[in-house]
Amino acid sequence: MTTGSSKNARPPESSKTLLGQILVQLGYITIYQLDEALNIQTQDVAAGKEQKPLGQILLELGYCGPNQLIHAIQVQAELRKAGSVG
Repeated sequence: MTTGSSKNARPPESSKTLLGQILVQLGYITIYQLDEALNIQTQDVAAGKEQKPLGQILLELGYCGPNQLIHAIQVQAELRKAGSVG
């Protein structure tokens, strides 16, 4: 009995507000670029480095611009606000 399998079967509502997913849905980055950035984030943590925000990694890689990132964060904030009302 693992809780991980039940999470995979029914993702939490907060997954709809993940920044990377929003950037992909907006067409600013590809799923492959997101995967690469997430892998870098994971590798940094495994190496004992401080975890960089995903947006910072995507900017450093040149996968999205600052305006795209700001727009995605605004969308994220609106989705979270809408999700908390109800």
